[in-house]
Amino acid sequence: MKLTTELSKLEEWTNHLPKIGMEILGNNGSPMYVLDLIMVGAIKRSLSLANGVLSLVATKNMTCVRALVRMQLDTVSRLFAYTYVSSPSDVAKKVIGGKALNKFKSRDGKILSDRYLIDKLSKDYPWVKNVYQYTSGYIHFSERQVFDSIHSIPDETERTVLFQIRKEDDQFPEESWVEVVECFNEMLSILGELLLTYRKELNQVKV
Repeated sequence: MKLTTELSKLEEWTNHLPKIGMEILGNNGSPMYVLDLIMVGAIKRSLSLANGVLSLVATKNMTCVRALVRMQLDTVSRLFAYTYVSSPSDVAKKVIGGKALNKFKSRDGKILSDRYLIDKLSKDYPWVKNVYQYTSGYIHFSERQVFDSIHSIPDETERTVLFQIRKEDDQFPEESWVEVVECFNEMLSILGELLLTYRKELNQVKV
């Protein structure tokens, strides 16, 4: 089953990401940089969200799963923001101190707004913009919740609609669950590539 395959991949990521985090932090006595903290924070958030996806798919909670997809997209797009600025460490220090990321500008003079970050990421991953727009409807109360409460339309000629008001979202076909987990895995893959690049550059500095 495709869903089983995607869930297995997700579990693999939950085992792999902590190892990358430990390699970034290094052994006792290794120098630590402020960007290390940003990377480790992204790993911790991603692990928590991934664990949530596993649990929510098992309990058929599509509303919350799609919200977690949106949150992970936020994680990835904001982490990439540090590659768009002239002084990543200075930005990281101020963000850790509580300053909002959208108070800074990129090297090309653009404010690091959510829209800008999504547009930038979409240049390499075109599907990102559609995922952002669609899943934002699960962060905010929107028409998505109305449509998701529809269980079936048995007779279009009579304009009959059956609604479902229960905690499980069992009206979705398996391909919908596959799609959401596959999307989350793809974002973890993007995150993993960025982390590996950072780790490689960091090791060169620490040598």
